[in-house]
Amino acid sequence: MALQAKRYSVSTYLKFFLFSAFGVFAFFINFNLPAYQIHIGGWEWGLVKAQSNVLCSHLTNFIKAALYTGNFKAMPFVVWAIGLYAVVDLFWLRPEKAWHTTKVNAAFAIFKIIGFIVLTMIDIDIYFGAHFGFMGWLFNGVDSLNGNSIANFVMANILVTICISIPCASLFLPFLVDYGLVDFIGVFVRVIMRPVFKLPGRAAIIMVTAFLGNFSAGHIAVNDQYKTGRMTERESVCIDTSLSTVSVGFLMALATNTGLNNAELWGGKNYWNLFFWVAFLITLIVAFIGVRIPPLRGIPDNYYPGATPNPEQVIKKGIFSAAITEGLDMAQNQDNVGKRIKYYMIETMNVLGTVAAGTSFFGTFGVVLYTYTPIVRWLGYIFWPFFRIFGFKGQELTTATTGAMISFVEVTVPGLLVTTGVWSMRLRFMLAVLPVTSIIFLASFVPCCMGTEVPVKFWHLCVIWLERMILSIIITGIFAIILFPATMIA
Repeated sequence: MALQAKRYSVSTYLKFFLFSAFGVFAFFINFNLPAYQIHIGGWEWGLVKAQSNVLCSHLTNFIKAALYTGNFKAMPFVVWAIGLYAVVDLFWLRPEKAWHTTKVNAAFAIFKIIGFIVLTMIDIDIYFGAHFGFMGWLFNGVDSLNGNSIANFVMANILVTICISIPCASLFLPFLVDYGLVDFIGVFVRVIMRPVFKLPGRAAIIMVTAFLGNFSAGHIAVNDQYKTGRMTERESVCIDTSLSTVSVGFLMALATNTGLNNAELWGGKNYWNLFFWVAFLITLIVAFIGVRIPPLRGIPDNYYPGATPNPEQVIKKGIFSAAITEGLDMAQNQDNVGKRIKYYMIETMNVLGTVAAGTSFFGTFGVVLYTYTPIVRWLGYIFWPFFRIFGFKGQELTTATTGAMISFVEVTVPGLLVTTGVWSMRLRFMLAVLPVTSIIFLASFVPCCMGTEVPVKFWHLCVIWLERMILSIIITGIFAIILFPATMIA
């Protein structure tokens, strides 16, 4: 496939190279910003610590400081308004999608309504300091959350973060996936992705986007690829459930809660880089196995109804020229960047409404179960034999099984189990890695995934999570023994 330069205009070349370069910069290139705190009259922003991060995360921190951590706490109301949109969507905008498709969708619609009611109560408490006396279980501090209330934990650690980070990721996503970069890189990695993961080469950059940006960015990108006929149903579900894991921001939260990035605990050693790359590698290993077993193996390779199939072509020679050609073709035929940003923001709003209302229910429900009942601990015993293989016993064994189970509800909670107390490095390491490599959780991942057009089944998500968790425990346990042969306690 020879490259013919005359086929493309100068603007096509500029879109391909400049937009793609900016997309890479926004998601993948870390740069330092000093600590700052902005004051505009009486408006005092929260303090943003000096850090090295990608543009998308810097923007998230900027907005969070302006609208939440300072003295102008607008984000709880913004989250509430997004949740209200989800309820309006259920009854007036797209009622057929919620009530007239499957029983699972109808059940999730009810969960969203309950979640919105809970969200309303949390906002009333935040802005007016009022709540029903019998709801102290939601608004009083609890020891398991380091004295924080469940309401504040869900709002600050989950809802505010995702309601800022998802739109920020979507703002930059068109530059990364719409102007040829995905197609260009896909040509090179499809020779690996097809035989190893049974997926198109495009899956590789979407995975990295989700890992460095947000799982929601992966879901939205996959949704677009599926709706435009560039991925099949099986490929879309596999990427959503096996490669679109939580972002670096979540990894940092897990590393902080488990103490892996606290050099003072480990004689000056910081385990952040080790944790990051091992979690990334184990995610790939588990995906390699997961796509070859049910239920992922049995999902049909159907295309989106009405879409013209546009699968990746097999290329055996002239790979670089073919990659350039595919990238330029995509840039040439794509709408202008303003339209694409508008498209992604509309898609994001539909997903975000589902996430805000759904997370309010699942996040709160899961943390309540963990805090006030033994149910999570009991369910966690299904993982007892797998942790026992690696020498865990006593309180560490109970904490390990509980952490594995609670990760299905909310991804940051497992790390909180070892925030205080004396625990081995192996346990801390596994409770940081497992929520990342198992991928699926109810608090925001499931609502976000099911809020797209990709026809994923809820029971499939449950089975895939169980499979991935068991595989993750076994593989992570092996890594933990190799990396930490001596018992390290902190």
